Amino acid sequence: MSYDLIFVPRRDDQSWEDALGAAEEADSDERPSGETWARLVVAARQVLGEVSVFEGAHNYELTHESTGIQLSYYAKEAGITVPYWYRGEDAKAIVTAVYRLGEAVQAVTGLPGYDPQLDLPLSDAVTQPELAVRIFDHVATSFAKRGISSPSNG
Repeated sequence: MSYDLIFVPRRDDQSWEDALGAAEEADSDERPSGETWARLVVAARQVLGEVSVFEGAHNYELTHESTGIQLSYYAKEAGITVPYWYRGEDAKAIVTAVYRLGEAVQAVTGLPGYDPQLDLPLSDAVTQPELAVRIFDHVATSFAKRGISSPSNG
C-alpha cells in the first residue's frame, strides 16, 4: 500500500477522472524520452539525494532506498509512490519531499500532477500538505490496530 501521485496529459476542459481513464486506455509501447529521463534523474537527486536507476523496455524508474520513494516514467505518464511507513513529523518530511519531486516532474515533463488520495491537482495539494500527513497518520494507526508492522509503528 502506497501514497501515490499521478502525472498524465490533461486538457483544461477535462476532469481528472476522464484524464486518468484516457491515459489508461492509451496503453503505449512507445519508449519514453531518454533526455527527459536524464533531467528527471538530476531533479530527483536534487530533491532526494542519491537514487538507484532502472531502465526497462518501456519505462524508467528510480528509487530512493532510505525512504522508499519511487518515480516511474513512461512515454505519456509518470507516477510517484511512497510506502505508508511514516507518521507525524516523519510523514511531514516525506510529504514535503514527494511534493517537491512532483513539482519537478511537472516542470520537466509538462505533465500535470494529481494526488488521488486527496482528489486534488498537485498544484492545490502542495499548498495543504497537512491533509496528506493526516492520511499517513491514519494509515499508520490502522496498520498498528491490525497488528501490521511497519517502520512507523514497529
